[in-house]
Amino acid sequence: MKKLWTILVIGAFAGLLLFPQTASAGVRFGLKGGANIANVNGNWNEALSTSTVGFCGGIFLELNFGRILTIQPEVLYTMKGADTGDGKLKFDYIEIPVLLKLRIPTGSIHPFIFAGPAFGFNLKALIEGVEISDMPAADYSAIIGGGLQLGRSIHVDVRYTMGLQKLAIPDLETIDLKNGVLSATLGLGF
Repeated sequence: MKKLWTILVIGAFAGLLLFPQTASAGVRFGLKGGANIANVNGNWNEALSTSTVGFCGGIFLELNFGRILTIQPEVLYTMKGADTGDGKLKFDYIEIPVLLKLRIPTGSIHPFIFAGPAFGFNLKALIEGVEISDMPAADYSAIIGGGLQLGRSIHVDVRYTMGLQKLAIPDLETIDLKNGVLSATLGLGF
């Protein structure tokens, strides 16, 4: 896990060092943060009673191809899970979405929509504070969303992340459980 964090920090600093050269080439670096409303969807014996609220945040890179089309890879820390009524499920991931973003250039406010895959790496999985040792190490999802770009620097977006990887949670007699997350973030591009 230390190795992953080291790679992320080095990558962020490299992006900052390259910023002056890349800004003129249609490449922009940014930071974003926000909140998740997460739940676990699927077939099981007990219905989930409530969603959980958690943090999401990280870095993004915009690769602009003209004024309309952008490819936006991100590296995010995201909290997922649910409250089963019998106990809370908490999952922490490093998630790497690669989004295709379409902007509508209208003055200084640009609405946009986006979609793409995301690949997640499980950092921690807990049931009522007890660590789950045999959770899948990886997760993959599909993301769809939209938002507004205000000026050149501020991004506001809302997205739904639909988990595609089954979660094998012991002692819950799971059949087909998957993460489902609604997120809202505020980003600042440089």
